[in-house]
Amino acid sequence: MKYKLALLKPVYDSDGLGEETPTKYEEFRTVAAERVKATGNRSDEVGEHFPDYRAEFNIRDAHPVKENWRVRQLGGYDYTVTNIIPNIDKGMLTLVCDRVNP
Repeated sequence: MKYKLALLKPVYDSDGLGEETPTKYEEFRTVAAERVKATGNRSDEVGEHFPDYRAEFNIRDAHPVKENWRVRQLGGYDYTVTNIIPNIDKGMLTLVCDRVNP
């Protein structure tokens, strides 16, 4: 596995009405990963152009990770985990991620 990913766990804070919102992300652990796919696209919204980057990473299924966590590719970008696809035969999890806009 070529890449290192830092798993970032959201820390929730409640506002005055009791709604929980993620205020920051703290590093949970660093894991080895394999990048399966990386794609780039451009989307048009209300006449403006926005970059849309996605990546898929395989990690071992021993690492606890959930949707809406973030991963930071060391030496690269931050991504939000949108889906987790288990691969039971190989003992891996495929993290489907969208890049966080700076």
